[in-house]
Amino acid sequence: MPSSAVLNRHLLVWREPAPWPFMWRGLLPLIALALVLIIASGPFARGAIENGVQSEIGTQLSAAGMGWAAVTVSGQNVTLSGEAPASAAGERAVALARSATCPTWSGRRICAVNVVGRFHAAAPLSAATPLAAAQLCERALEGIVAKEQILFASGSAAIDTSSAALLDRLARAAQGCPGMIRIEGHTDIIGRNEFNRSLSEARAAAVRDALIARGVPAERLRAQGLGAARPIADNQTESGRARNRRIEFHASAG
Repeated sequence: MPSSAVLNRHLLVWREPAPWPFMWRGLLPLIALALVLIIASGPFARGAIENGVQSEIGTQLSAAGMGWAAVTVSGQNVTLSGEAPASAAGERAVALARSATCPTWSGRRICAVNVVGRFHAAAPLSAATPLAAAQLCERALEGIVAKEQILFASGSAAIDTSSAALLDRLARAAQGCPGMIRIEGHTDIIGRNEFNRSLSEARAAAVRDALIARGVPAERLRAQGLGAARPIADNQTESGRARNRRIEFHASAG
């Protein structure tokens, strides 16, 4: 009889090899390239964020009349430097920088976690010129209100009687100043904008009247209300709102 070969049926079936071992090995170069791009883009992304924070804080400082403060950003740390025009000016600049907000994907948020000020004092001024004398006057007034603020009844322009001695000191300092003195009223963000502006103007006018009653010439005093437009602290906290409710004095030569 002719011989016959019996073939194993399983040997006639072709099985495709498992694709995954080959696929992930083939993807290795792409994965490595993606990691390299992510690592390389890190410094650039960080630099862009730092530049954005520096620009936002610098813009808000300039808008508040504190363009003299230079801003340096490293990560979440912000350093302000420069020549502070008055003893309390540096503190106000730091407070404003701490409350400054920057745009994010979820809305505006506080820009920096840590803000420090490294200022050097301005050189002593001589009263040889009207401008220098006005600057000396403003420093004196700022120094007085830096330690104690004028108090008002809540939601009112009525000055608390406990501020009488403070007004006496302010009047004595203002009497020795040449030129004009602008009295600025500021509020926190609680309430409507129109009400806050009216309240801040009424409080500034009340301080003006109090200084006039203490002998400061009326023609040298001007009252202005700015409402909540220029905060120096975080309006989201009670302590910050208390600092934003304030009276400021600015002197000019003419």
